[in-house]
Amino acid sequence: MKSNFTKASVSLLLCGALMSSCVSSKKYDELKASKEALEREQAASREKEKELSNTLRAREQKLTELERAMNDQKKILDDLRNEVNGALSGFNQGDLSVNIKDGKVYVSMSDKLLFATGSTKVNNTGEQALDQLVDVLKKNQTVGVMVEGHTDDVEVRPGTKDIADNWDLSVLRATEITRLMAQRGLSPDRITPAGRAFFQPIDTGRTPAAKAKNRRTEIILTPDFTEIYKILGIQSMK
Repeated sequence: MKSNFTKASVSLLLCGALMSSCVSSKKYDELKASKEALEREQAASREKEKELSNTLRAREQKLTELERAMNDQKKILDDLRNEVNGALSGFNQGDLSVNIKDGKVYVSMSDKLLFATGSTKVNNTGEQALDQLVDVLKKNQTVGVMVEGHTDDVEVRPGTKDIADNWDLSVLRATEITRLMAQRGLSPDRITPAGRAFFQPIDTGRTPAAKAKNRRTEIILTPDFTEIYKILGIQSMK
């Protein structure tokens, strides 16, 4: 009887040991799998961090390139404006202005500086101003030139020879200036004349002073920004 009890006790102890061993092995496998999963997550996290770091560096480099391109563009425009201002400094500043707008240099000359009333022929003072401007443009061969004629909204006097209306007047004045600039050595394919009549006023007032502001010729200078536009990732606007 005692022998049987002893055998049973031993059997129970062995089963308990085996069960304990099974539980420990399962726990070990679980811990091992958890550890490996954490290691994989850490590796993925390090790879993601590396990827983000590379992306950040690339964006910082692109930003530096864009800032340099924008500064280069600003310098080109500022230098051109200053050069034109210097060349035209001897003329009445109330009759002309030189400004930067939309990536271009606008040289605005009043009709008083360039023409007699209703005339399409440039006067002597106007020719001198154009001579000075052409000298600057000869030194800046890649600059494109648009010549825009503008009028006020007063109708052309009926019977005026060769001028039917303000469209005619603005176009003929722009063409005359284009012709003079070409005669002074600018390549004709650099210059584009255009007539705007009275449809782009800079002052919508009805006073004589407002109308005088609108009677003008704008010579729009467009530097070649092709390389800068490539850096900026946009198509050339020229």
